[in-house]
Amino acid sequence: MSTSASSASGDDAVLLGDRRAPSKGERQRRAILDCLPELLSRRPIGELTVGEIAAAAGVRRSGFYFYFESKYAPLAVITAEIWTELMSRAQYFARGADESVRDFIGRTGDIALGLWRDHEGVLTASVQAIPLDEQMATLWDEWNQQLADVIANQVIEDQKKGVAHPVSDDVRGLITMLLEMTMHVFYMDRLRKNDPEQTHATREMVLAIWLASAWGIPNAP
Repeated sequence: MSTSASSASGDDAVLLGDRRAPSKGERQRRAILDCLPELLSRRPIGELTVGEIAAAAGVRRSGFYFYFESKYAPLAVITAEIWTELMSRAQYFARGADESVRDFIGRTGDIALGLWRDHEGVLTASVQAIPLDEQMATLWDEWNQQLADVIANQVIEDQKKGVAHPVSDDVRGLITMLLEMTMHVFYMDRLRKNDPEQTHATREMVLAIWLASAWGIPNAP
């Protein structure tokens, strides 16, 4: 079989070592996605227009609509990329054999906080879009459930070992609610532009709630 036959999976396949330059369409689409975080660092999504996004990306307004049906669509794509980054670290949401529950909660909390710091504008806009865009609302529900399943499995495992004593028998429901709470609290922290000291105090309060609710551990040294 010739080597060219390995590309039979489709024209869109990108093989290792492929040096083809991105097409004009791919470059334009990526330009729209890449300009959005900078725009969102200065203005909320509700104030941005499609025309402004298109101009920043260097494409025509009609070109924007060729790729995306609304200004929330590229926002959803970027948020999905951030979420993929988070879920690629899913193994870090399992407690190590020699790791205390407090250390585990602190470590995973810092992963989430780091994500909010690194992608502040996009994540803030994404949360603001939840009541305005059905797709965004659905995506956040799906993402939270994915993460809830991972963390709930850890709590259930700890429960079997007598380490965790969750306040509800519905562990997955409890974790889902705690994740939604955490999302809102971190969102408000970034929206208010809290200084590092205030953010640290927020972190400590959130971790205390997680410890008490999911593991039944009081916030004591």
